[in-house]
Amino acid sequence: MDGRLDKQHESQPFVRLGSLPHGTIDLDDVDRRIMKLLRHDARLSYAHIARTVGLSEPTVRKRIDRLVHAGAIINSARINPAPIGFPIDAMIGINVVRGKVKEVGRKLAEMENVAYVAYVAGSFDILIQVYLPHMEGLFKFLNEDLEKIDGIAGMQTWNVLRTEKYFYNWEGEDVGLGPSPSDGAGGDGRDASS
Repeated sequence: MDGRLDKQHESQPFVRLGSLPHGTIDLDDVDRRIMKLLRHDARLSYAHIARTVGLSEPTVRKRIDRLVHAGAIINSARINPAPIGFPIDAMIGINVVRGKVKEVGRKLAEMENVAYVAYVAGSFDILIQVYLPHMEGLFKFLNEDLEKIDGIAGMQTWNVLRTEKYFYNWEGEDVGLGPSPSDGAGGDGRDASS
């Protein structure tokens, strides 16, 4: 937007909307239109967005700042790993020794090939995504790099063969805007009385 990276959010963990510290944010139709414009082209100027949504540039700037501050919009460029030499994409579920989950998570987050670290419920404690230059790199990562982290009890690896959808394409600003079951319509759009 103004060409500068948002340094405040650069070192903070990504927190899903509805989670602490952000909580949820109320969106109106104008917020949704702004988000949709930015999702399709994050390089749009405030002036262009203002003309498109019919507001003044300062008002649009304030709205975008509010959305960024609330965690609803994250300023970043999505890098495609394969063309820059990292075609191996793997997801790894990790089991951790009790009491060491955060410590292991922090160590994983410091590793340069690790793009995603999430604490999860279910069969694993942590889920990570890694990008590597070749299969030998994946072998080394699994059998040498992860072995150095105290507290990892076990893991399972999935080599991603192809990605059909990535979350940045998710049109979340429009989710839930249709009729709800409490409005008298079924979730599939049919009348609840039929």
